[in-house]
Amino acid sequence: MAEKRAVQDNNPASKDGHTQQQQLNPNPAAATEPLQISAEAHPAADPKPAAKKTQRKTAQSDSSETVKEAIKQSLSDIPAKETPQGACSDQEEVKLLHLEATEAVREIGFAVRHAYKSTALTSTDQTVYINVQTKEECSLCLELSIQGFRVVGHKFDEVDRSCYSRHYETIYALLDDLSLGYRQSFGETLQNRLEALALEQRAEETQAVEQD
Repeated sequence: MAEKRAVQDNNPASKDGHTQQQQLNPNPAAATEPLQISAEAHPAADPKPAAKKTQRKTAQSDSSETVKEAIKQSLSDIPAKETPQGACSDQEEVKLLHLEATEAVREIGFAVRHAYKSTALTSTDQTVYINVQTKEECSLCLELSIQGFRVVGHKFDEVDRSCYSRHYETIYALLDDLSLGYRQSFGETLQNRLEALALEQRAEETQAVEQD
């Protein structure tokens, strides 16, 4: 034992190694301090990065919404393509124009000698021609357009610019202005219809009284 101690005492490396170990680790508990310091130096994850990510997502969402709104606005600014409604409307007007001409011919038949739509003159989408012979045997070529009725000739199927008259809203007004025979026939027909209505009303009243 004494020899061992002597050897150890005479071995400076042993002393120095032990001394260096004590100097390096003078306190065994201190070995855990770096871990604690490291833990303290790096606490729990900072919530700020998560908040930044949320802000980025929100910003991206807002940006996406802004782009969508801009696209919608740009699309709404594009003028709509024209639909064929205008064409349909024009076709309806043409159809109504021809129907009006047909009705006019039918309704004035009682007060003129002849009335019919012209087949010699080409009707268009803007004009229809009607031939009329009044009670005075005056031949007229009438034009129906969206402006109304007017005389365009004094012969059937004839258009003469020198014969153009003003426009009348109805064919009744035109004939009332140009034909005395039409006015008389119209007045007589109206009188007869009024008398017929009066007789019907009296008959109904008499029948009602008898039933009571």
